[in-house]
Amino acid sequence: MSFKFLIYSTPTCSYCDQAKELITEQGMGYAEASLDTQEAIDEFKKTTGHTTVPQIYLATDEQEYIGGYEDLEKFILDMVLWRNKQNLMSDPSGGMSPPSVTVREHGNRGISIDVSENDEMKDITPKK
Repeated sequence: MSFKFLIYSTPTCSYCDQAKELITEQGMGYAEASLDTQEAIDEFKKTTGHTTVPQIYLATDEQEYIGGYEDLEKFILDMVLWRNKQNLMSDPSGGMSPPSVTVREHGNRGISIDVSENDEMKDITPKK
């Protein structure tokens, strides 16, 4: 699932730059509305009621409001967690069985753990 965002920003806003970097790092896209004149800033404040930037929206017909930088972080984290949960529920291995894990206790010598997965992982348990 990939989102596109609309970011209202100013040219000297470090949080705006961080928001754009975060979106890009996550493989998502954004459009930027730069508030680079006092008239643009005044119009933005008047129409939205916001007095700070960045102000971030989902770029949809409804322009769903996300919030500022911290809100964007939370939104993206929630989406990543949701995506991971979906992947786990839909057998991400493409039909392969999950790795088998064997734990053996060896008296006073401790325990050893063997993990095997399609003969690709190597057992690194020290031999005694």
